[in-house]
Amino acid sequence: MILNVAYSTDNNYVQHVGVSLISLFENNKEFDEITVYIIENNISEISKVNIKLISEKYNRQIKFIDFNKFKGNLKLDIKNSISLSSYARLFLGRIISTNVERVIYMDCDSVINKSLMDLWTMNIYQYYIAGVLDTVSNETKVKVGMDLKSPYVNAGMLLINLKKWREDNIEEKFIEFIDTYNGKVFHHDQGTINGVLNKKILILHPKYNAMTTFFTMNRTDIITYYGLSDYYDEVHLKEAIEEPIFVHYTPAFTTRPWIKGCKHPLRGLYEKYLDMTPWKNIKLRSDSRKAVEKFVASLYNNLPFNVANRICKSLYR
Repeated sequence: MILNVAYSTDNNYVQHVGVSLISLFENNKEFDEITVYIIENNISEISKVNIKLISEKYNRQIKFIDFNKFKGNLKLDIKNSISLSSYARLFLGRIISTNVERVIYMDCDSVINKSLMDLWTMNIYQYYIAGVLDTVSNETKVKVGMDLKSPYVNAGMLLINLKKWREDNIEEKFIEFIDTYNGKVFHHDQGTINGVLNKKILILHPKYNAMTTFFTMNRTDIITYYGLSDYYDEVHLKEAIEEPIFVHYTPAFTTRPWIKGCKHPLRGLYEKYLDMTPWKNIKLRSDSRKAVEKFVASLYNNLPFNVANRICKSLYR
């Protein structure tokens, strides 16, 4: 069986792609073939060599795709928003060969902790994507024109039905949606994905995108902090924490494993796979968070949640 995976990165994050790739290859040896599409924005030649060394070690295929070559063909004006290349996942139907009917898109800041076989073989015939519910407020949904009862997923790990995207001209709908917001969609490409596709999204078990929030808050705290009406039950969240398939190092009251002071309980997984890459001797980066972000994180890390929440609301309301 062939597994197709896609990443999007620039040279600043290529180290994390290397880590994620090692974890992917180590924990998915049952696949006959794995093809990885790396949509790149000015990755250095030495970085490409390092990535190729990893793929060759595991006898897997890497295809670099220069997203800059597609920019001139896109009738899209991001204007003052983030770099156009961050929207690359929206155009996978065009970028990847038409004989590829599905792909798993994964953010770079991740570790694949177990096999993706069950996810890859999942039936998503009637859905555009499958993903894990994000922790966003109702306001976030309103800002992209969504019904409050519609699901909103985190776009850092998506099983994408490319065949259905192409059949229904989803790329054009993405562009039209972005144009409607004058290139300033809230949450950028993630907001676009949810705003356009929310009627046909398959919701996955949270173990397929175990975000840092799962480890820094309990279910009640998540619902309270983000103002949610509901979320995954405690059993599913517990399973995601104890047996995550995809670990997503999103920021949530802690730094990431490649930054000094990281308190993520699974930072050791990142370090384990980092030591297997050409970047194994790289030094930890300094914490560049703003003072207010560090202060808020300190409150939630050192005080009971309810106490920290009351203090923050009184200070920043």
